[in-house]
Amino acid sequence: MHRSGQLKLKTGPRAGTFNIAGPNLIGPLPLRDGGFLRVTVSLVLANTADGIRMKVEEASYQYQLDETNDSWVFRYDYERNPPNHYPAGHLHIRGTLHQECLPRGDVQQLEDVHFPILRCSIEAVIRLLAEQFQVRCNTPRSYWRPVLALSEDLFLAMAHRPLSGPAK
Repeated sequence: MHRSGQLKLKTGPRAGTFNIAGPNLIGPLPLRDGGFLRVTVSLVLANTADGIRMKVEEASYQYQLDETNDSWVFRYDYERNPPNHYPAGHLHIRGTLHQECLPRGDVQQLEDVHFPILRCSIEAVIRLLAEQFQVRCNTPRSYWRPVLALSEDLFLAMAHRPLSGPAK
C-alpha cells in the first residue's frame, strides 16, 4: 500500500462486533501503482472450544483503478453465513469473454458470475497484486515473500472452509 494508506479497526454496530476498513470505513487504500484496494472485514467475538475467539463474518477485497467503485478489476467476497444460493467464498472478475457461454437470465456479464473459491486471505490478495499486477511493495521481495507465506500458512490452518454452495 502507499505510505499514505491506513486501515482502521472500529467497533461494529452490535456488541462484540468489529469492522476493519480503509479511510472512513468506506474508502479504498491507495496502492503504489496508482490503483486502490478496498478492504472491508467484519469480525465477531465467538465462544469456541478453545475459548473466546475473533471470527470473520464477512470479508471483501476489491482491486480498482481509481477511488470509485466503477473501475474495479476483481473482487473477492466471503460471508460465513450466506443469505442466498451464492457460494460463501467467491470471486468476481471484470473482463470480457471471448466465447459466448453465459446463460441467459441473472448472469449477463462475466462480472456477474460468482466463481466459488475457498477462503482467500489478505496475504493471497497482496501476493496477487505484487506478482501479477506488478504493484510495487515497500520492502524487497526477499522480505515480504517469507512473511506472507508464514502468515498465510497460519491463516489456512484455522480458516473456516465453506462449501462451494448451499448444503440444501
